[in-house]
Amino acid sequence: MRDERSAEFFDAAARSALAIRRCADCWHWLEPEARTCTSCGGSELNWLDAIGTGELVSWSVVHHPPHPSFAGLVPFAVGQIELAEGPWVEARLTELDLGALRVGLPLCVAFVHPDEGDAFPVFAPDRG
Repeated sequence: MRDERSAEFFDAAARSALAIRRCADCWHWLEPEARTCTSCGGSELNWLDAIGTGELVSWSVVHHPPHPSFAGLVPFAVGQIELAEGPWVEARLTELDLGALRVGLPLCVAFVHPDEGDAFPVFAPDRG
């Protein structure tokens, strides 16, 4: 949900870029939700575009739609993805057979641009 702290993340998604945080003091990469650096404790975190690739770490399969708008999507997977930069992000997994899910599966970011509301990232198999 967009708020003052997440606006840059959603602005990046609107241009099909995955924004994550990076500490200005030690250059450690952090997940988008970070408020302080987990490496040095610094509080000056900048938004930068991630490469957009990573590997599947863990996942769960959703069988009951969390909202009526998801009714046509179930079952679908939500995964924890370790980005090439290091931090983990959580996102819906798309364009794959649920039976193909495995730890270490190479993934790349894609974006959903709904007619209403903010664009958001999803991850699909990295085919290249």
